[in-house]
Amino acid sequence: MKKRSMLLAGIAAIALGAGLAPAATADDDPGALIVGGHDATEQYDWMASLQRAGNHSCGASLIDEQWVLTAAHCVQDVAPADLDLRIGSQDHTTGGTEAGVSEIVVHPDYATNGPNGDIALLKLDQPVSATPIEIADASGPEGTPSRIIGWGVTCPIRGCGQPPVQLQELETQVVSDSQCSLSAVDADTEICTGSSELLANACFGDSGGPQLEGQPGDWKLTGVTSRLGSLIPVCGTAPSIYTDATAYKTWINDTIG
Repeated sequence: MKKRSMLLAGIAAIALGAGLAPAATADDDPGALIVGGHDATEQYDWMASLQRAGNHSCGASLIDEQWVLTAAHCVQDVAPADLDLRIGSQDHTTGGTEAGVSEIVVHPDYATNGPNGDIALLKLDQPVSATPIEIADASGPEGTPSRIIGWGVTCPIRGCGQPPVQLQELETQVVSDSQCSLSAVDADTEICTGSSELLANACFGDSGGPQLEGQPGDWKLTGVTSRLGSLIPVCGTAPSIYTDATAYKTWINDTIG
């Protein structure tokens, strides 16, 4: 049963990452079933859209003038030359700063023990002037308010539409690991993240994006969107699982020097 749960969790992780969904049709109606609940209310200079062939694929966070943090499953079986980033724009199609990728560093645990260790660092092909976000020293306990942001699809089923052009955000909180237990959450390296809104949480295309703690103008990064917390591949039916970036802070600092 444990092996089956980990396999399904891995499938959910891969599904969360790919933002290259089929084109939306006139019948697609996001309604209230959106990952963020509303358009972003502030500027996130460090927020990045990780793109393939000019299309949004995953989220990422600038943590150094030449490094971004994302999910490992977002960069599986891909070369640095296949990736580009748009940093600091609320619109993933224009604006901000564009950069290429010169190096991909996936955490070694992901290759041997996926879905654990679902975190990766991408070195940009040039330094950028945008202000990076700081990684917190530790993630908060159960009940801690948080915020998630991203360009994941705004309808709950994979293939239901294209990613929104405008960055979305949602108020969330750290919830009990038991609410993500069906996806084999690792209490030491992952965060179970819930929302008080019905059918609202991370969705396909949000992978790699941040979970934030703090307040407007003073956010710190705690998590990286990893996978659905439910074995049902429908967004919002359960909390989502975020890789705890604070648990990997030593590895991150050692890697980027």
